[in-house]
Amino acid sequence: MLFVSCKVMSSSTHISALYREFADALRDVLAENAVGPASRGRLARTRAAVKKHADYSEHGYFLAIEMAFKQWEAMQNVGSPQKTSEHQ
Repeated sequence: MLFVSCKVMSSSTHISALYREFADALRDVLAENAVGPASRGRLARTRAAVKKHADYSEHGYFLAIEMAFKQWEAMQNVGSPQKTSEHQ
């Protein structure tokens, strides 16, 4: 079973927590771990909360996106043979 925590996101929530929640939601959608309208809704809600926060910055938003992609990429590389530049 998949349990999704539903947090009330408000302007009193620290922006770093909102960026982290947004990055997690984006990573889950990228990894297709959370399919369907619920996961995309979570992504949309967290994105809206981040964008509306008083401490929002484009820089922080882009860092959250980069973090989500790095986490997704790491998930893709788990179990695959390491690629090296040396050919034997």
